[in-house]
Amino acid sequence: MPLLVITGPPCSGKTTVVERVVKFLYAKGFDRIEIVADDRNAFFLRNFYNDSYREREHRAILRSEVQRILTKDIFVICDSLNYIKGFRYELFCIAKLMQTTFAVVHCDASAQTCIYYNNQPENLEKYEEKTIIDLLSRYERPESKNRWDSPLFTLSIGTRQDSRTFDEVPVTNDLIHPGPRLVDLPVDQIFSCLIQGKKLEANMSTENPPLLSSDFLQEVDNVTQKIVHHIVEQQRYAAVGSYITVPYCGIENKEKILFKRQRSIAEYSRLRRKFVNYMKTHPIDGKSRIAVLFVDFLNSGS
Repeated sequence: MPLLVITGPPCSGKTTVVERVVKFLYAKGFDRIEIVADDRNAFFLRNFYNDSYREREHRAILRSEVQRILTKDIFVICDSLNYIKGFRYELFCIAKLMQTTFAVVHCDASAQTCIYYNNQPENLEKYEEKTIIDLLSRYERPESKNRWDSPLFTLSIGTRQDSRTFDEVPVTNDLIHPGPRLVDLPVDQIFSCLIQGKKLEANMSTENPPLLSSDFLQEVDNVTQKIVHHIVEQQRYAAVGSYITVPYCGIENKEKILFKRQRSIAEYSRLRRKFVNYMKTHPIDGKSRIAVLFVDFLNSGS
């Protein structure tokens, strides 16, 4: 089944557009739809975009989720920033490998529009304003001439709403273009491209290599066991607020355990099992990457 990639800066209406596409697909009789969004990464926080390492790990999780889910029976929508053209190319290659159809929807919005939606009270998780500005400066706009951005559907997103008068919206906002709930969404064209369009053909460059070594779960088990054993030993001498260096990780604080309190072996074992179960459906390769993700998982807990 098809892969639809949604791209755009933070708070540009992507998820609202996805909801409208899904509603249309349901009306057409498609009920096997999977949305791969940021929350597929159970550890995701919006400040990840301020940290290149965490952001890279997050993209790896999204990519592996798309590759895991995309089959001939499931319609997959990737709802994330997808602002790096190299990452969109990787998603295109996954679709090509699966010999299915592919399309990109671009939610094009100004910085003022993104900040406006970010500050709405119903938006419980907000970006820092400087993060939005930074991501817009880094945003690699899709171009229809690129095969990995084609077919491309660009939506000009503004802040015009039927329920608001011009006096109720600051003049700095884009009132020319409608908001994501009202913008003209060419669902019929998108549907035609994805359901009736020509499927991509795999070639030698996209032949499916083994994604992971056969002993991946054993590697996860060994890495996490070694880290837990090391923490249990070191926490006896650690002061609250200090950092504990662990095996397979670097010397930066973000790759260390922030010691908050003493934990029992039983508690660490429970957390380790939870992490291992998560990794079964979110595989990544390499001991250092597994270790850093496990450290991040432990640090995100209380």
